[in-house]
Amino acid sequence: MIQSPSSLSVGQRVPHPHRGWGGCADELLHYTSRYHPYTEAFLRNLAQRRDFLMAGYQAEHLTNEQRALMLAMLCAPPTRTVARDIVRLVERARQGVDDTESRLCERYADAYEQVHRSGHPLLSSALSTHQLPAGLAPQDPLLALAARLGMPVTVDGWRVELPFEQFAHHLDSPLPQVRENLQQAVLWLHDAGFRLHNCPSLTHDRRPR
Repeated sequence: MIQSPSSLSVGQRVPHPHRGWGGCADELLHYTSRYHPYTEAFLRNLAQRRDFLMAGYQAEHLTNEQRALMLAMLCAPPTRTVARDIVRLVERARQGVDDTESRLCERYADAYEQVHRSGHPLLSSALSTHQLPAGLAPQDPLLALAARLGMPVTVDGWRVELPFEQFAHHLDSPLPQVRENLQQAVLWLHDAGFRLHNCPSLTHDRRPR
């Protein structure tokens, strides 16, 4: 039996989103807005849902059950199946549907129950779709792709700055290989602990550090 949110004790720990989601988890759970274009393109590409839009989505309007389900899904590493399930929940929330689908709750039953009952993260680590090639730093694939696409990027410690609108445009490229390569580059960054930050005014005059 899954406990209701009212049965949670104050101070109980809940699972944390898988780091592969990066700032997308904040956007989906809290709607900080700065990740909106990037999160939309990230999910659209990963889920292969070219029609997906986040316009109108407000995380603060999620019910407690929907929020628990969203967190449970984000505890899993980013895969096409999970992305499609998240897209489904986002679309239902946009439409004003305030319940959860039983099939989704069942698919993430273990994590869903953990959210309600507290405990350690269920998925402390997971591999990206592909292993990072030997000899490459996690930021190298994105920097190489950005150079080919003419997109400015700077790396300062664990902070990766780039213009999200331009990045989202490339994530929506009509060329499947460009979309897949960028998606994988982002997953490697997320998995290594890097965080993406929107810098709309960034130009090539600022080189990666």
